[in-house]
Amino acid sequence: MKPVILEPYYDKPIWIENEVNRKEFTFLSSNSSEAEVELFLLHLFGYNRIDVSISLEESFKELFKEDEVAILGGVAFIQDDGAFIMPSCCCGLEEIQSISHSIKAKQSPWLGHDPSPGIIYYDDYVLVWSDDPETQKEELFSIRFTYKELFEGLEKCKKDLLGFIEEPLHKWIKVRDEEIANQMKQKMLLWFLKDEYF
Repeated sequence: MKPVILEPYYDKPIWIENEVNRKEFTFLSSNSSEAEVELFLLHLFGYNRIDVSISLEESFKELFKEDEVAILGGVAFIQDDGAFIMPSCCCGLEEIQSISHSIKAKQSPWLGHDPSPGIIYYDDYVLVWSDDPETQKEELFSIRFTYKELFEGLEKCKKDLLGFIEEPLHKWIKVRDEEIANQMKQKMLLWFLKDEYF
């Protein structure tokens, strides 16, 4: 399981100097590259309609006014052979904590719609479905986990997101403005990992 952002097709902020190669999805971790950090920032500012035609300082000042943010993505469920189930439309990375609460309560979390992935719990294992099993679609498939694997995978997913926030994201911003980098770290923890740190 990995934290992921999806479809970052927004305008590039003027304060990102490099050309940004957009891709359908990007996993986030402490190993994320500078290009992946820039893709995340492009997506975060674009999805939340923050003006990116102004300076870095002014753009971040606007962003920091937000009590909450949203960004298309969430938790990706990955099988050993590389098959994966991605979050769908209207699911956001900011929902990682509510996904965590649902899994702890052995309930199926909101993972988006069209398709509508979900989790079914059994006595000693769980199935993560690529869409509602009732739909009977041909491309429908599931990934099997023990509950322990699911829970541990989710904890690792949150650590990957924390690693992304504390390392590559913080480093990229710090090179440009240390005070903004420190503020951004606190905001990211609040927006995405709420009750883990507050």
